[in-house]
Amino acid sequence: AAYTAAAEEALTPDERIVAITLMGEARGEKSAGMYAVACVIQKRADERKLTPAQVCKEPWQFSCWNRGQEKYLNLMRRLLKANTEEAKYAKLLARSICKGWRLVQGFTGHANHYYSMKVMKKAPYWAFKKVRVQGRLVKVAIKPSKIIGNHAFYKGL
Repeated sequence: AAYTAAAEEALTPDERIVAITLMGEARGEKSAGMYAVACVIQKRADERKLTPAQVCKEPWQFSCWNRGQEKYLNLMRRLLKANTEEAKYAKLLARSICKGWRLVQGFTGHANHYYSMKVMKKAPYWAFKKVRVQGRLVKVAIKPSKIIGNHAFYKGL
């Protein structure tokens, strides 16, 4: 009952931004995937000394806010308003992290980055490090801290 009641309360502007981000980034990833993305938002907010909403709106951090995604964002807003099950959970998570409640960072292996293996067929540039092997620089994949659903999570980037 508390879950439903919390989902019915009006969101603050910051909570709305975070909820839209969670929906846009992970609504197809079940509750575990949405929780994991919320962990990353909270981790970045801590590291960068920003609010969770500021982290969500930083350029090129969450693809749902990138230029050209207006129709997708409008769909996320409509789904939030329709109060789907995913939207209720996104609202609960958004409200929690905006109030400063702590998520279990170990769930993602303390990740501050992730990418969708479903959307990106090749890992992004930041998922590699350069190491010197016999005098040559070689690109080596960084091992994800966790794989949750279709998302690969990375720590300390």
